Amino acid sequence: EQDADVVLFIHREQDDDEGAVQVAGQGAEVEIVIAKQRNGPTGGVPLLLFPEYTRFENPLKEGTTH
Repeated sequence: EQDADVVLFIHREQDDDEGAVQVAGQGAEVEIVIAKQRNGPTGGVPLLLFPEYTRFENPLKEGTTH
């Protein structure tokens, strides 16, 4: 970590229902936590994770369709 310029973590809330199955095509809410950035701010960025495609997308804001 001391030699890294950027350190990122993926955080996802634990489901209470361990047997829950995620619907294909429906993204899971995750947060990318920027723990270290040598020349910039730290913080969190909310994203949607589509694990079947290993893809992240920006979440839609309320009132938008795409």
